[in-house]
Amino acid sequence: MKRIIILLLPWLFIILPAIAQESKTLPNAQELKAANDSILADAYNLYLYEKIAWILEDELTNCQPATINEIAGWIPVGEGEDVVKGIFYNKDKTKALFEATYSFLTSTPTGKAAVRDLSPEEIDMINVREKVLLAVRKLDVKDLPSCPEGCTFNTEVIPIDENLYRVYWMLGTTQHGIIPFGCDFSYDCDSEGNIKGFRRYHKTYIPTLLKMDDGSPVRDIVHSHLSFCPLIAPTDIALFLLYGYEAGLSGFKVYSTAYHCVFSFDPATYVINIEQM
Repeated sequence: MKRIIILLLPWLFIILPAIAQESKTLPNAQELKAANDSILADAYNLYLYEKIAWILEDELTNCQPATINEIAGWIPVGEGEDVVKGIFYNKDKTKALFEATYSFLTSTPTGKAAVRDLSPEEIDMINVREKVLLAVRKLDVKDLPSCPEGCTFNTEVIPIDENLYRVYWMLGTTQHGIIPFGCDFSYDCDSEGNIKGFRRYHKTYIPTLLKMDDGSPVRDIVHSHLSFCPLIAPTDIALFLLYGYEAGLSGFKVYSTAYHCVFSFDPATYVINIEQM
């Protein structure tokens, strides 16, 4: 599980810019499979980071350690094949104050106060994350979407390799019965905070209901993508897994205006299928 959580296929960084043009012709089968495989890998890691954040921060709140007011942030650390640990640290980035773990085998979190010195590796992880986030937040980028009412922007820093990190901005919401698709984008940065790439996935907010007004379940979830994001986005899949799949929905579809086809995501098999129009 550690390998799945912290590593992403770098193909997406290479392939998507090559095929995300105004082309009306689908990439060949090999290119399309490679791109979709990379999207699936990105999406799964993004889903895990968000899910683990929810679980471990809830565990911190439930435990209420004496040092909770001193905690400035946390980092996820892969501990084993099926266990993830979150280390909560102080403002000076010198001490670990609380540790929480989550087992994928038993679906149970555990937490404990653990005041100790941070290791050099842990300090490096924190510094890189903060440097990358600071670099992105200082950018003056025009025409980025604002956060819709009832939502928050969640940011996740996903390592691609030793010197490349992908910073995702995607929506979260506490509103019941909604998948908060839309208003999402990402930057690629090196460990010094130099911006290496930018992607936008949706321009607008697409709040998607899980049930009809009469309480009956939604049968099909479909939204469209413009030419700058011709495939299903990693954020689409991550948000569906977080809000839709756990609510019992069986999948969703994206209509690609660039390729004039429909891409569908099947969570049961974890594949992206294509349906020609």
